[in-house]
Amino acid sequence: MSPYVVMRKRIAFLFLCVSIFLVVLIVRLGFVQLSQGADLRKKADDSHFRGVPVAPKRGNIEDREGNVLAMSVSTETVYAVPAEVRQSGRAKEMAATLSPLLGKPATDIEARITKRSALEYVQKRVSPEVAAQVRALALPGIGTTEDSQRYYPNGTMAAHIIGYAGIDNQGLEGIELTRESELKGIPGSILQEFGANGIPLPQAEHQYLAPKQGNTVRLTIDKNIQAFAERELQKLMTGQGINMNGQVPKSASILVMEPNTGEMLALASAPTFDPNRYQEADPSTRRNIAIQNGYEPGSTFKIITLAAALEEKKIKLAEHFFDKGAYTVLGKNVRCWKAGGHGDQTFMEVAENSCNPGFIEMGQRLGMDNFYKYLRDFGFGQKTGIEMSGEALGILANKKKATALDLATMSIGQTNNVTPIQLLTAVSAVANGGTLMKPQLVKEIVGPSGRVVTPFEKEEIRRIISEDTSKLEREVLESVVTNGTGRRSFLPGYRVAGKTGTAQKVQNGGYIQGEYVASFVAFAPADKPRLAILCVIDGVPFYGGVVASPVVQTVLLDSLRYLGVKPDSKAPLTPGKPMPGLEFPPIKKAATVPSVLGLPLAEAERILAQAGFKTMTEGQGEVVLDQIPHGDSQVEAESNILLYLGADASKPTLTPWWEDADEDIEAIRSLTGRLPIAVSPLGH
Repeated sequence: MSPYVVMRKRIAFLFLCVSIFLVVLIVRLGFVQLSQGADLRKKADDSHFRGVPVAPKRGNIEDREGNVLAMSVSTETVYAVPAEVRQSGRAKEMAATLSPLLGKPATDIEARITKRSALEYVQKRVSPEVAAQVRALALPGIGTTEDSQRYYPNGTMAAHIIGYAGIDNQGLEGIELTRESELKGIPGSILQEFGANGIPLPQAEHQYLAPKQGNTVRLTIDKNIQAFAERELQKLMTGQGINMNGQVPKSASILVMEPNTGEMLALASAPTFDPNRYQEADPSTRRNIAIQNGYEPGSTFKIITLAAALEEKKIKLAEHFFDKGAYTVLGKNVRCWKAGGHGDQTFMEVAENSCNPGFIEMGQRLGMDNFYKYLRDFGFGQKTGIEMSGEALGILANKKKATALDLATMSIGQTNNVTPIQLLTAVSAVANGGTLMKPQLVKEIVGPSGRVVTPFEKEEIRRIISEDTSKLEREVLESVVTNGTGRRSFLPGYRVAGKTGTAQKVQNGGYIQGEYVASFVAFAPADKPRLAILCVIDGVPFYGGVVASPVVQTVLLDSLRYLGVKPDSKAPLTPGKPMPGLEFPPIKKAATVPSVLGLPLAEAERILAQAGFKTMTEGQGEVVLDQIPHGDSQVEAESNILLYLGADASKPTLTPWWEDADEDIEAIRSLTGRLPIAVSPLGH
């Protein structure tokens, strides 16, 4: 073969190899460009640009009418880029300069600004003046960036619902936690060009990526109804509640629900805390007792027993029942609250009188299987699903081990443990026509533009009783308020249905004598309910009808007026005749207390007298420095108003203008036997 041919073959082979290499290279470049280009570009930008995060503003939390309950206010954060600080060689000097401005030890600042990290926050939430001084120093690697801080303009209002956000603007409790994803927004950043040596490039390009504000969470809560509830709780916790006689409960809660939708209009608990300073609060005050605490409901639970007995047609309201003072079950006597019993009465009167033996008879007729079926159907022993963390299940007696005696005590609201939200949800089902609703706290999610992103609809869980049964029981419970044990919640011109409850507190397997959980549950108007209200007062030596009923009466009256519910011309203006053996004080109309702060004593007394109030004074001087109840409070007409005079006026305990014994006049008597907890005869 000639040398020419050999050379041509070699050239051809070389050309083929080069061609194959070029094809492979082109394919590889195409693959990298098309499939990995975005990731590689991001890595290049990350090394070429350094970003300072810009925190987004959290979305507002508002009540159902758009009143702001939680908002974010602008603040600033001092940050450091440690690589630049180290390169400057002035870390110790810069730390000493920043120390007096930030109020932190220089050693702590130096350790932070020289860390092996891309970015370090030196101090969050600095004042605008301090931020300006830091910028004026022009320290290498030290800068400020926009930040935000959570602010709760109403202080303690609805604190247990709203919760609070931490220093990094992350939700820690309440709606702030459960709606974190909607509230937090999307962070932005400020990008600056750097060379490979980590030095900012002269006339470098800056990019600002704006943060996106979080969505607004609009609650079902009504700020005004919440305020009515919290006002009454404040009175209770300062010993000013009607009939409290200066006594202060351990805790109390008031829940208000729209029974037809399950929307919570108020959910208030005391003691409470200020979410602006949540770190300073006792952890126990941050507990949402209306959701997380259980208690024996006492006679308020008789609403459930009555609903089941009526639905199963185990009783007729006109049917007679004889109460001899006790009901004997398995050789044990469960006593009526009234010594000697109520004698012959109809089941309508059994409900009005809250007669223990009569309700035990209903439970016995229902039987264990039916009774437990209604317990479950009404939602006891399970979470309601309300949007709050830590909701308790409640505790039901073990059905397999339960006896007829357990059934007797459960029928009158003892033995089982329920939460306030469970009880109010169950009673609302009786009020709304028989359907159990899921309690709602969030009405809608609204975007920064004002457009509704996520609306929430009412959620029906199950039908429990018929419309006819619901209507019948509403009439019975209205009679309880008009003629029976709930007369202290009577409102002239309004149809109110309700039930008192008093439960002894359990401790070490037995009941604590003389310390009760007093409660009252009501809904109105009785024929077409707009509101259902439950008040629970823990740790008082008084019965539910004495201390809880007046609280519900006041909140109910203020709320109905606020909602524009006009009095019913067919509703009674006075309650019926009290039960034999019980003396009730006349129920007076509610009246608004005028404010007389800063007025001379004579002028204050004249204004209060014209409004129908009596006055008491404390201290020396001629000017009113303070008053209890405060101005604009709703109290019974002809109440005493205590006026504090002079700069050094002391504030003694104010004794209520009238005292009264509850219908539970019989001394507490308990059974002993198989039950691990003594059986109390409390009726109300």
